[in-house]
Amino acid sequence: MRTIISKLNILVIALVMSACADYLDTEPKDFSRPEDFMKTEKQVETVVNGVYNNIDFSSDDNLWLRVYPMYYDVMTDNAFNRSPWEGATDFARGTVTAENFRVEAHWKRNYSGIARANAFLDAIEKSTLISNKIPRYIAEVKFLRAWYYHDLVNFFGDVPLILDAPDLENKEPARTAKADIIAQIIEDLNDIIPILPESYDGPDDQGRITRGAAYSFLSRVYLYDKQWVNAAKAAQDCMDLGKYSLYSDYEGLFLEENEVEVSGTEAIFEVHYTPQINPSFFQMPLMEWWPSFLPTLELAESYYMANGLPITDPNSGYDPENPYMNRDPRLEASIYYPGAPWTIEFWGRVNLRFEENWILGGSGFKPKKWINNGKALDRTKSEGTNKLFIRYAEVLLNYAEAQNEAAGPDMSVYAAIDELRVRAGMTTLTNAMPGLSKDEMRDVIRNERRIEFVFEGHRLNDIRRWGIMEDVMKDVHGYDATYLQDMSYPGDGMGTTDKWQYKTKVLDIRSFNSSRDYVWPIPREEMNSNTNMKQNNGYN
Repeated sequence: MRTIISKLNILVIALVMSACADYLDTEPKDFSRPEDFMKTEKQVETVVNGVYNNIDFSSDDNLWLRVYPMYYDVMTDNAFNRSPWEGATDFARGTVTAENFRVEAHWKRNYSGIARANAFLDAIEKSTLISNKIPRYIAEVKFLRAWYYHDLVNFFGDVPLILDAPDLENKEPARTAKADIIAQIIEDLNDIIPILPESYDGPDDQGRITRGAAYSFLSRVYLYDKQWVNAAKAAQDCMDLGKYSLYSDYEGLFLEENEVEVSGTEAIFEVHYTPQINPSFFQMPLMEWWPSFLPTLELAESYYMANGLPITDPNSGYDPENPYMNRDPRLEASIYYPGAPWTIEFWGRVNLRFEENWILGGSGFKPKKWINNGKALDRTKSEGTNKLFIRYAEVLLNYAEAQNEAAGPDMSVYAAIDELRVRAGMTTLTNAMPGLSKDEMRDVIRNERRIEFVFEGHRLNDIRRWGIMEDVMKDVHGYDATYLQDMSYPGDGMGTTDKWQYKTKVLDIRSFNSSRDYVWPIPREEMNSNTNMKQNNGYN
């Protein structure tokens, strides 16, 4: 399947500027002005595609700068990164500095996308080309610029707001208040919604921004900004399009083999991959064998029982001797736990059981979501799993959260969550927990987001905007698990187990400074190059 942001399909024409200060620097000698290039509709589309390219942090040419969806989860209570050289451990332990290479890459990647967007918008305004697609291209680029700015303010707080092409008179912009940037994002999204199409006809346009993507992103922006009524309305507007629904199989939602069906149902905004041209962010059957990212016990225990009750409820039926029996099916779809069967071709054997002692230093758990089960264990194998940036499940949960905050837990809130519970194969919230108060429903919705979006990168921004990081960024735990009783799985030649002995252990000691760690430091390179830049509180 063609991808909008395939590097082989994009002619990068020097719209890339590496950082905010560099972006405003003198034009390099080999700079090709976009207005000199955009003479045809195809050339205009090529430049627009270049603006899309920055949205995918997992496609960086430098392997160490790639950011996978689950990477943000290891900065939370959901997961632990046992490879400190990958840069995420510092965020979880409260030791990140302005020199962290991931801080710098995050800043540069977003501002490079903003630079491309502004250069395009400036050039298209000067262009004499006549095409009925130009308004749509402008709308797509404004969406992407809004996306990059929203990411920046979530991670850094106040940042420079730049809406024009490079200006030699303003090479060192000061920071703009986050509230003003959010207002600009909302203005741009509301302006472009009527222009964007609800869908595209041809396969070559798969992955382009639609009206549904703009509505759903707008609902996210409003939600993060606690504009509850507006957030609920934007989510409802997306639902009212009638274009989207939940894909029937939660586990299958994240597998390459189902991507065509997912693109026609639940996926609202996604990046398409093909193994031969631009492999997926997971070239990773290896993730099943030696993962750097390890789910925590805290995450596993947050999954409810299949009857819709939390494991702490005395009526839930939870059995600590068999802790993974009769749980929310999304647990088994997302995490390998002790005793869970897993299918992978390894030394000619398949259907191997998950034995924790194979993974020394592990948590007792391994990630399963996004993994195309059964692929050969081969570091060279590439996959084509698409990356879902916005899916219909988020629209439902955005609506549920916003409506609950605005009006309390009415039946529409229950109905939105029930859709997810039915898809998962659980008892509905309506039947399991009727009559919740607003505060109780808030807790349910927050946990539902944690479960539904695990390893998709939502958890970090959620705990930030809820203001609960100091409550959840505690030491994380895992298991040393030993099997005590065997039963067989066909084809493994070695048996597996239905009874385990669990010994809890500390995986990582966490630290969180509430006066500092809600935002990241401004990168050192940016501080050194821009005398008007002020560092975030608590960082040097």
